[in-house]
Amino acid sequence: MIALISAAHLYLFQWPGEPPKALFLLPAEGENACGIGPVNFGAPDGSWSSGSAGSQASCEFRQSVQPDSLLPAWMDAGKAAGGAEVEVAWTLQGGGASGKGHKTTLRAEAIAADALRTSPSGLSATATKVKNNVRVELKNGASGPILIGDAVAARNRPGDTCVGAGPQVLLRPGETLVDTRPGLLSKSMQVWVAAFTGPRSCKWVEVRRR
Repeated sequence: MIALISAAHLYLFQWPGEPPKALFLLPAEGENACGIGPVNFGAPDGSWSSGSAGSQASCEFRQSVQPDSLLPAWMDAGKAAGGAEVEVAWTLQGGGASGKGHKTTLRAEAIAADALRTSPSGLSATATKVKNNVRVELKNGASGPILIGDAVAARNRPGDTCVGAGPQVLLRPGETLVDTRPGLLSKSMQVWVAAFTGPRSCKWVEVRRR
């Protein structure tokens, strides 16, 4: 029997006119990994299975959810249903962890579209320089979840579209998104967050630095 990992999550999203999507937030297991590789998941009784080949992670851009160092992986949800147990196998990428396999069982949690918020209320942020990178930490101190894409430090609202690579992580109350990427940082910069309510529906939200 594969043990349930309480820190990991499987969230299910169903937006009008879109196929159901699954967001896995999976632990790096103490490794210095920067991304999730191939993921396979299915019913414990083997009645169905699905998965994704993954994509090559760029360790220049890292996103994780703290305090449990969870890495995101988005894919089609297959036959996963809210409340059901799902067996998951995945590999890690980067930091010497490439190809290392892990397994667990997660209980799928369906997220209602109207539960997602885009208000900056309750969000707080820090931004620090780490060598040639900027490390942004965005904490959700509000009572509801927020679906996040990029979190970047900038003087003004970013000029490019907030859609970018799409939503990346669901940040629940009390959790912190850590977004590290190459860049410059000055005292006048604030943190701009792409907050999503759908796969291509988002807006830039300004969060003032602590």
